[in-house]
Amino acid sequence: ERLVLLGTGASLAMARAAVPSWRAAEQAAAHRGGARARTEVRSRPRDVLVRESTEAVFGGVDGDAFRPGDAVVAISQSGSSPETLAAARLAVRSGASLVGVTAHAGSPLAAAAHRAVTLPIGEEHGAATKSELATLAALLALGGGLPTDPPTGASLGAWLAGIVRSWEAVLPAVACLAGARRTWIVGLGATAGLAHAGALLWHEKAHRQAVGSTLSEFRHGLVESVGPRDAVLLLVPRPCTHDLSGYLDLLAGEVATLGAALVRVEDDGITLGDADGEGRDRRADAEADANLLGQTLRLQQLARGTAHAGGTYVDGFRVLRHVVLAAPPRFD
Repeated sequence: ERLVLLGTGASLAMARAAVPSWRAAEQAAAHRGGARARTEVRSRPRDVLVRESTEAVFGGVDGDAFRPGDAVVAISQSGSSPETLAAARLAVRSGASLVGVTAHAGSPLAAAAHRAVTLPIGEEHGAATKSELATLAALLALGGGLPTDPPTGASLGAWLAGIVRSWEAVLPAVACLAGARRTWIVGLGATAGLAHAGALLWHEKAHRQAVGSTLSEFRHGLVESVGPRDAVLLLVPRPCTHDLSGYLDLLAGEVATLGAALVRVEDDGITLGDADGEGRDRRADAEADANLLGQTLRLQQLARGTAHAGGTYVDGFRVLRHVVLAAPPRFD
């Protein structure tokens, strides 16, 4: 009856990035009257929610974390995050069905789930770059926005590999970001989720100050702290309509007035064939989802490049694995 995405940290950021695609897919399914084979006929789209794990356990602002009939997708790369694991078990006790998205098939989360989606990324010892990309791809596919047919998968893989090979394209932006006192990472809609993921990467990988926010949060509050030694990293959503382009130009003028640098991360323009035969609108949605993966890669390249250029790169975590995750779980 409801779809609930659940996570914390980078997993939560990926859920926030994916949820607009899920909502668009629900709207499209309701409009088609459940034409897809795996979707029953519905008169209206189901609610799609995002829950932060700790808030779900200790009581969210709406007091309604999980209900019987919910389908909960719990996301944890390790499959053993105590907050997400506790929330997932609470969901099951509440009568919800549970899907676990994790890189470890033998993890506690996979064992607690009714169904598990295992991400084939192997071990990850530094910032969660591989798991972020794999998690986002899995969530976009699970939500029905990203096609999973073999031809589309092959073209998408080749396109992402091309972004990896063209990493030199980020070097001019890296030079700017490495000299910044603080980086403000802003996005809109799906890219707002990427903005929060980017701020985590800046702390985990670049070990530098960064703040992730939505465009409106930035313009109506955070902008008060922006100075001439700062950089604003703008994650441009797709599609970028004429009206949105004008709004982004307004932001660019404000940033210039403050003397801060502006770096824009656009999509890399993948074109997907209409493999599922569902028309131009669905293809445009699929291309927007695919380009979200491309922007995630570019953001990761920028974080790594900034760390190297600024001399702050460290392979691994200084605090997270040694203090936070080393602490015994306080709840279950």
